[in-house]
Amino acid sequence: MHPVGFGISDVGQERLINEDSFYIDDERQLYVVADGMGGHASGEVASATAVEAVSGEVGRRHQQLSKLRESLIDSEELSSIVREIVDFACAEIYEKARTNQEHAGMGCTLTMLLVVAHKAVMAHVGDTRLYLLRKGKADQISSDHTMAQELCQAGLLEPDEVADHQFAHILSRALGPLPSVKVDTLVMDVLPGDRFLLCSDGLTAYIEDDAWLAQQLAGDDPEVVPEELVSYANTAGGHDNITALLIELRPDDPEIEIGDEMSVDLQHQFDALGSVFLFEGLSLALLTRLLNHCELNEYVEGDRVIREGDPCEQLMVVVDGRFVVSHQGEADGELEPGDHAGATTMLSPRRARATLTAKEYSRLLILKRKPFWKLIRRRPWLGVSLLERLGRRLSLDLDRSIAKLEEDDPGTNVVKPRERL
Repeated sequence: MHPVGFGISDVGQERLINEDSFYIDDERQLYVVADGMGGHASGEVASATAVEAVSGEVGRRHQQLSKLRESLIDSEELSSIVREIVDFACAEIYEKARTNQEHAGMGCTLTMLLVVAHKAVMAHVGDTRLYLLRKGKADQISSDHTMAQELCQAGLLEPDEVADHQFAHILSRALGPLPSVKVDTLVMDVLPGDRFLLCSDGLTAYIEDDAWLAQQLAGDDPEVVPEELVSYANTAGGHDNITALLIELRPDDPEIEIGDEMSVDLQHQFDALGSVFLFEGLSLALLTRLLNHCELNEYVEGDRVIREGDPCEQLMVVVDGRFVVSHQGEADGELEPGDHAGATTMLSPRRARATLTAKEYSRLLILKRKPFWKLIRRRPWLGVSLLERLGRRLSLDLDRSIAKLEEDDPGTNVVKPRERL
């Protein structure tokens, strides 16, 4: 499997200078879009500096990346590498602005995609975007670093209020204003047939919705898709510079069937994780982050996953196969694909109340408490959302328990007065 990229950039209808820069390197499997900060001095210098610095650093790390391609990829190591690369670009812009008064205050956004074997890693700062088209569905992978989006994640704005908010284009992060920057990264599995779109906000301002974008990205000729998108944005107003890169993952002939198997298996994992009440409705990007923190374990008939009375602080989600749940030595039911157990133990560890044993060859996704909270600490707004879901579920469970107690024993005094309200 190998990526092939196509791209185009246009000044738009209202700007005199194109402050966007982009980079395509199919050999190194590197793709970058940077957008100079509008209204700031030397935005085009900042974006060009960022692209040059990133491409140069990827070249200098060729051996390091080659070793990763030839081994079992460590997602944390890959994320660390691209963070360092983008942070280096930030320092380059900052230093150039510090030592040249003409460039004082310049900065840019940046989104890069680096393909490494069967993985791709995104590094992202600002409001340039990365989208993924897979199986006819388009998903936004990056999250905008704008003040309006930050307010939305803090629960102070509704999602449909972000686009028209007065802070919608006020960046909360950029390369250049400071010598270092916080970089969002995401490592994801890639499949033959996947298409990625890297673009500046001169295009995203005119994207109607994900369904419309999926239709555009699915064009028969990937080479002309960026041209058509830029032309559409210009026709719709072209208020800013417009840049679009399309990257298509193409199968090498021997991998075609493997790619189909990978696609089915990956979808099974996403479906299993997405079926858990905590994660229902989460975006593909967030499910990918969760999946990256999970272990995928295999079991054969008779293997015990956990024994009754053992410490339990993990979520277990069945991907395929079946597991027997037994209590005090007696079978008490089964877990099938999509079923899960242990969700509340990630909040409050306890002893397992039952034994879980594989009934046949089966697989579990296991999300342990420590990596789960590591993810939450990095994204507190995600933690708030998940805790709200958990609170709703516990409230429903309590209501059911009270109703059952009163049904079985109408005169019970086990239910306290405050629990009846």
